[in-house]
Amino acid sequence: MSGAALSYGAQRVDDLVPQTPAAFLPEGMLGIQLGGSWAESKQNPSLHELACQPTPDVTDFDEVCFFRAATASRVAGAEIHDGFIVRKGDHVVLVGTGITIKNADDPLAESVVQSFQSKINSSFQHTGDNVLFVKLPARHLTAEELLGYSKKAPVLLVQLEAKSHELAVLYGYLAPVNAFGSLAAD
Repeated sequence: MSGAALSYGAQRVDDLVPQTPAAFLPEGMLGIQLGGSWAESKQNPSLHELACQPTPDVTDFDEVCFFRAATASRVAGAEIHDGFIVRKGDHVVLVGTGITIKNADDPLAESVVQSFQSKINSSFQHTGDNVLFVKLPARHLTAEELLGYSKKAPVLLVQLEAKSHELAVLYGYLAPVNAFGSLAAD
């Protein structure tokens, strides 16, 4: 019994190690993988008319580049029209794309979500117009543990933007996805 008492309070370090991006979404998005080289990712043939700008007032990333998609660029089987990639240090931390839909009931939106369900090695949570794919530890994390985990945990967020007839797909680490989502909402 004393051995059980010792292990009860012990921190399980392996719980704090998130999936690698390659294990989470093996193909990345548009062939760009989280944590990949910023310089190499900017050379991706899917990215046209790249316009970059620094983000000095944001701590979760350093630069964002907006792009127009190549004509044959697809995410989860759906054609994309534009997007952005985000840098922290020398690495990609977030890739976002836009998919045009007819309306909130467009079957393309459901098709995109189902495609990701079959490709992503994670669970998902559907809340309103958002579907979040993430693999969190089974146990409750402290605020400090969650902060560290969020900088390394890959997630995919599919957001239905009914007013603009768009489906936004964000693939990134949890912290930058949250930060970018907050900026976009302002």
